[in-house]
Amino acid sequence: MCINLYKSKAAELRLKILNLAVKKSKGHLGGTFSCLDLMVYLFYSNFLNISKKNHNNKKRNKFILSKGHACIAQYLILNDLKIISKKTLNSYGSDGGLGAQLDINTPGVDWNTGSLGHSLGVISGMAASSDNPHKKFVTIVGDAEMDEGSVWEALAFCGEKKLSNVVVIIDRNRLSVTDTLEDVGIFRDFHNIVNSLGWNSYEINGHDFIEMEKVFKKIKVSKKPVIILANTIKGKGISFMENSIKWHHAIPTNEEYKLAEKELRNGK
Repeated sequence: MCINLYKSKAAELRLKILNLAVKKSKGHLGGTFSCLDLMVYLFYSNFLNISKKNHNNKKRNKFILSKGHACIAQYLILNDLKIISKKTLNSYGSDGGLGAQLDINTPGVDWNTGSLGHSLGVISGMAASSDNPHKKFVTIVGDAEMDEGSVWEALAFCGEKKLSNVVVIIDRNRLSVTDTLEDVGIFRDFHNIVNSLGWNSYEINGHDFIEMEKVFKKIKVSKKPVIILANTIKGKGISFMENSIKWHHAIPTNEEYKLAEKELRNGK
């Protein structure tokens, strides 16, 4: 799939995400839109190598969307790839249906989500126990999640064990549920800190598929675990949602929905 097709797929999915969230009155649009382009690349570039035919294949690459509140994006992608049915997708938000976090019982979902800070430890264990050096273990984490002590433990473990099959992507949208995330902690001197722990680190625009393409070529030949700082925009694609804390979990009113839908259909 070429760059223009990635862009087209992302635009299509943004509109579907908006419609499903409004229809069900559930969803975290801001954080979903910030990481959507990254997910489009992972799933449609074949990096994850997941399809209707092989989603149960133990040999395929594994993926955990650690910020599971953005699950609506993964549900729609899995439906688009024919891994889950339209009926299953439409169960989102209903009793007994797809929930507001990811569940390993859903086809194409590799781990349960909910509590933040665990995914890097989980994929570290998967990677360390894998007998296939070419199999990749990928997670997308939120930038606020990097404050969790368990993340730091896993960073040190991966670096020490030289787990070159581990890939971490940080969705750096700079907004948590209630606050702006400044350049403190790991972000004060990001590359020097993670490199000192034995990682290869890269920084990209998390909405630029060309930059993604370039960095993922480097990942394939890396001898160390790889961590990507992906600078993103919370609410990307809808002007009044962008960089606004409100849209962490707010659902648009009818008037807001009409404006958002118009922007997405017109490509803003």
